[in-house]
Amino acid sequence: LRYEGGRLVRAATRGNGQVGDDITANAATIASIPKVLPADAPRELEVRGEAYMTREGFVELNARQEAAGLETFANPRNACAGSLKQLDSRVTAERPLDVVIYNAGGVGCDGFASHSEMIAAFGRWGFPVAPWSKYAKTLEEVYAAIDELQAKRNTFRFEIDGAVIKIDERKFYDTLGATAHGPRWARAYKYAPERAET
Repeated sequence: LRYEGGRLVRAATRGNGQVGDDITANAATIASIPKVLPADAPRELEVRGEAYMTREGFVELNARQEAAGLETFANPRNACAGSLKQLDSRVTAERPLDVVIYNAGGVGCDGFASHSEMIAAFGRWGFPVAPWSKYAKTLEEVYAAIDELQAKRNTFRFEIDGAVIKIDERKFYDTLGATAHGPRWARAYKYAPERAET
């Protein structure tokens, strides 16, 4: 999401990492995305996050689809992605979408010493942020946090498939650098897939 003069001017998908889709009209229908930032936020700001569909919203959407004689969606992730790529934003507006903002984009966030400080500021500026996070000082605390999150994973309004471990001190980000797959200052830990009978 990009803001200029404190106003939302663009929303885009990550695409291939260099070029994505412009989804501004569709993102503007998501109520939790601030359209105007408070006065203490940077006038120019870019943030990154993920759109999602709640578990309840997915069930309700499929019930509406079925009642209308339309094809139902396989899972919330696909339903959300398809909703954001709609050519008609009125269709997107009818979908139960929300977002969680989890990182800086290109501008407006250089002054933060730590990731946790930046996320706290995002929350103050009206962005939805992750409902759970844990600060860990040792590797043992990281492992404990991963286990704690796994125990909580079904209590969130959205589905998760793992944890993301990030270095909090942003001064190390340039030194750590990145690979083609992502930054070295953040690592994903995937939980075993859930299994169920169909």
